Amino acid sequence: YGGAGGYNTGGKFTPLSLSSTNVYVNGLPESITDNRLEALFGGYGIVVSTKIIMNRNTGKPLGTALVRMENHQQAAAAIEGINGTQPFGAETLACRFANEKRLSSSSTTNLYVSGLAEDITEQTLKVMFGKFGNVISQKIIINRNTGLPLGTALVRMASNEEATACINNLQGVQTSPGRFLAVRFATEKSKGGKA
Repeated sequence: YGGAGGYNTGGKFTPLSLSSTNVYVNGLPESITDNRLEALFGGYGIVVSTKIIMNRNTGKPLGTALVRMENHQQAAAAIEGINGTQPFGAETLACRFANEKRLSSSSTTNLYVSGLAEDITEQTLKVMFGKFGNVISQKIIINRNTGLPLGTALVRMASNEEATACINNLQGVQTSPGRFLAVRFATEKSKGGKA
């Protein structure tokens, strides 16, 4: 048994370290169980362990889990096969290697959108961004005083590549007379000039 495992190897993350067998899954229903997860991932190899992440306040699943496969190839096959599918109903699953958090946290998949038409609906938003990948969630920002959309929204994509594709394709698109889309990563501060 390898003691420290693949997590603390003096900064050397080899491609086949322990962490490359761990798959992070997002978009799971509250009704998810370890057995259902194991059945889903078992189609791609041997499931060593599953861990459903719970909301500490409610005790219910947060919709995320960690699944450890026997080897890197099985983990890669599971990600390839399951990412972007809807095996449990409406929610689209997003899968990636658990250690990719270091490179692409959720902040690099969250988009801030402005310049939307005031009559925009979440469904229209999902279709608009869905052309460039899997939309995990979308939220139209509402003016608290009027109850009407502000013309801005947050959209979360399944991967950084898909989020980047949205920015490249939707930035500057005209949504209504005099209104143009501005799409950027939600973490970026909007400060006129570039740093």
